[in-house]
Amino acid sequence: MTASDKGATILCVEDEAALLEELRDELAGAGHCVLTAASGDEAEAILATVTPDIVLCDVILPGRSGFVLLQDLRRAGKVNAATAFLFVTALSDRESHLEGLRAGATDYITKPIDLDQLHLKIANLLAHARCLRAQTEPRIELPPAHLSRREQQVLGLLGRGIRTVEIAFELQISEHTVNQYIKDIYRKLGLGNRADAARAAIALGLLD
Repeated sequence: MTASDKGATILCVEDEAALLEELRDELAGAGHCVLTAASGDEAEAILATVTPDIVLCDVILPGRSGFVLLQDLRRAGKVNAATAFLFVTALSDRESHLEGLRAGATDYITKPIDLDQLHLKIANLLAHARCLRAQTEPRIELPPAHLSRREQQVLGLLGRGIRTVEIAFELQISEHTVNQYIKDIYRKLGLGNRADAARAAIALGLLD
């Protein structure tokens, strides 16, 4: 399963029940499909049948640490390179961060969790994943078409996985106007969805 415009599949691994519930409710409320595990063993069992877009994992877990869990999962091939691993930790020392990076962590967020920062990190990880998929998929053949400067701006932001409401804020125009630009871009370039838009943005050099 991969990230869609409506959200991602996120596995939360956290042994503090209250925090796990808070994360589940917060991320589900943002439109993501959220799976939960209270230990490394539970997480490994879930990952045997599901491939999430992001694993949000506490470092300190009962049994093995999050670092060891990630190493075990990578070694066993139970998570692939496309699955982002975002560690949640109260540890702020440099050596702990380096240990996580050596284990294959994608990013960190520290406790107490700033939810705005968490949403931003998740959005960035998903946008990066979309760009990687677009780069590895076959390049699309675009029909001859002239895009205005504003249409190019909108397409570039679409290609980065930015939501419509955020594009409107970035360009200081209404969300209705953004949707009209998107409709015109799709019509001119023969696009069907945001994955096509990401590939088109790359083909036109709008993500450089």
